[in-house]
Amino acid sequence: MNKLLLMMGTALSLLFVACSNDSENQPEERGMGTVSFFINNYEQVSLNAPTRATATSLLHLDMAVYDATTSELVKSKQTTQDDNGYGSFSVTLPYGNYTIVFLGYDGSKLANLTSPTNIFYSDSYVPNFFYKTISLTVSSSESAAQSIALKRAVAAFTVRSNGDIPIELNKIKISASGGGHRFNALTGTANSIEDREYTYNVASYAGKDAIGISFFTFLGADEATMDFTVTALDESNAVIRSRDFTNVPMKINQRSIYTGSFFSADASTQGFSLTLDDDEWTETNYTY
Repeated sequence: MNKLLLMMGTALSLLFVACSNDSENQPEERGMGTVSFFINNYEQVSLNAPTRATATSLLHLDMAVYDATTSELVKSKQTTQDDNGYGSFSVTLPYGNYTIVFLGYDGSKLANLTSPTNIFYSDSYVPNFFYKTISLTVSSSESAAQSIALKRAVAAFTVRSNGDIPIELNKIKISASGGGHRFNALTGTANSIEDREYTYNVASYAGKDAIGISFFTFLGADEATMDFTVTALDESNAVIRSRDFTNVPMKINQRSIYTGSFFSADASTQGFSLTLDDDEWTETNYTY
């Protein structure tokens, strides 16, 4: 009898252990959490603003959510300034760790957000571009809406010409070496350094008395030195005037501005004067 009771007790103990192990081995149910964000500085000074104090809304605000371990894109949302709730984002995600990238930019092209280390636009285009990257853990704990402040990630090379603009002017092509058009949102710098060029349609400036063109670029570090060739073209792509600008000091959140008579017969770009202006942009001004 005692032996039978002992055997029954042992069996019940084993059954209890087995049930306990089954409970422990079952995966924990994965919950979902909703997080919200508001971009608080999507109004920025435009390069074409009549005064330095004039701010306009960036045309695009994007949010991209990446898995913190694999960097795979989980969710994204791209908005324009005409959308309801512009500047606000809300997303529901499984519990876990994420990298979230916020972008603000101008222009007509949309950013490719497939990878946080390789954000780019078609045709080697780079706009006036701002970003913010955060790390976020989504859990059962409630989280308040977060305020996001964007910062500029590009440097700008600007050429301004005074005097009569040729009536046949149709395009301006800027060729550059030393920068990049692909952005790494984890480092805040260019994904790679490569020569590139971009052509601007400037037919509307033909026959006028001034023109200004800005070429944006990502840099491989906070500061760099770049070379530029600026070429004015007519409708048939014949060269009207071309000038080289070498050893141009470039810095993130800084414009290096060359001002002079681009279309004059004098091809010299020497004898520059330097002026610093600390504002939304830091400006470095030259005359040629």
